[in-house]
Amino acid sequence: MPEVTKTIGRYVIDRTLGQGAMGVVYLAEDPLLKRRVAIKVVRAVGEERDHALNRFQREAEISAQLNHPNVVTIFDVGEEPGVGPFIAMEYVEGNNLGFFIREGSLDLETRFGVLIQTMRALRAAHRHAIVHRDVKPENILVAETGRVKLMDFGIAKTMGPLVTQAGEFLGSPAYSAPELLRGSEPTPSSDRYSFAVTAFELLTGQLPHPGSTVAEVVTHVLMDPPVFPKGMSGDLAKAFRQALAQDPDDRPGTMLEFLMALVDAYSLEPAAHDRINDLFRHDDYAGDIVPIRRLRARPGTGTGDSAANGRAGEAPGAGRVTAARVAVGRPAPTYTSTPTMRIELEDAPRTAARPPAHDRRPRREQDSSLTPMTLVKWFFAILVLGQLCWWVYHYFQNNG
Repeated sequence: MPEVTKTIGRYVIDRTLGQGAMGVVYLAEDPLLKRRVAIKVVRAVGEERDHALNRFQREAEISAQLNHPNVVTIFDVGEEPGVGPFIAMEYVEGNNLGFFIREGSLDLETRFGVLIQTMRALRAAHRHAIVHRDVKPENILVAETGRVKLMDFGIAKTMGPLVTQAGEFLGSPAYSAPELLRGSEPTPSSDRYSFAVTAFELLTGQLPHPGSTVAEVVTHVLMDPPVFPKGMSGDLAKAFRQALAQDPDDRPGTMLEFLMALVDAYSLEPAAHDRINDLFRHDDYAGDIVPIRRLRARPGTGTGDSAANGRAGEAPGAGRVTAARVAVGRPAPTYTSTPTMRIELEDAPRTAARPPAHDRRPRREQDSSLTPMTLVKWFFAILVLGQLCWWVYHYFQNNG
């Protein structure tokens, strides 16, 4: 990329954020809308240029479909003569999750907060029949504000035509589900597997399938069970063993189910547990909110929210390219959850209790006393009373 490049499209270049073998990411300003953007440029010619442009276009279309607070927004796609295909995206000031994993600066509560926000982004994609197929820490941005953003939907699979070539594998082998490595079609379950690998690395600092080469990693994923750290609790190992199962049908049906199992496997302060419960409750879709009774704090349990940093774009082939400010040595941001506003519905007007079913007889029958037996009793009572009155009358008449 020539150093004299001052503009790409209508965007004015400020500085280079990162670069790799195939591309560069710039920080730029949109003079029309007066906002900063990250510009990803790919060096490609011929068919590769068309291929890159198609992927950028796909990423922009997916971003427009999702329009989710935990997904990086794509603003523009184009091609600059002498530069190549480019994509203009939301600028996120911070670092990617991989940076924080290597640094080890996030506390346990914050790590769960990052995972919950990432889960929301993936579920939004799955609701739109979009499979990300490259979920990994480098594609998860954590802004200084604590907001988590999922990026790089350029290789995502949708219900539309594929832009990948037949037999081409896309993604990162260490985070890819076994069925993808065997050539099967990507599904939401394969995204959930990648999410579980990311959670494993975030919580333990290591990958479940180690290897020094791509071939070793792929062989381990396909042939060997996950490698758990010494001292991992049985409940935690059980949760990861299920989420990293070879057969997609053996994995948890939802990421929510998996995350809740992880939360239950850790013992944290009750206050932290309450905060992580609030994050579950603050989901974007009411159908996924955990029932209140499930989220009652248990003594010694809990997890938390998110506080971290991320990047806004990665050039293809660039291991550490970032479209956000590189902040080496910058302390991890803190994330605090706002108090939950509780809304209670007014009780419905109370109505009189109905009698039991066996007592609900017609009122006429239930209250009436004119039965044959009652008539007989009244007849004898009147007869006796009349006779008694006759005797009393004659007594006073004869002795008066």
